Amino acid sequence: MKCFIKSLLGQDSYVENNNDVCMPLPPIVKSLIGSILFIALMTFVSHLLRI
Repeated sequence: MKCFIKSLLGQDSYVENNNDVCMPLPPIVKSLIGSILFIALMTFVSHLLRI
């Protein structure tokens, strides 16, 4: 899970402290996750503005 979050945030470190190998995320996966988070954030903000 740490590897996934670090790769998603752009901190690509391939070797962790406990010798686990982290695989970098493909750019399409980062793009899809980013677009889903953006849509969720905009939906949340639009509901806040409607109140």
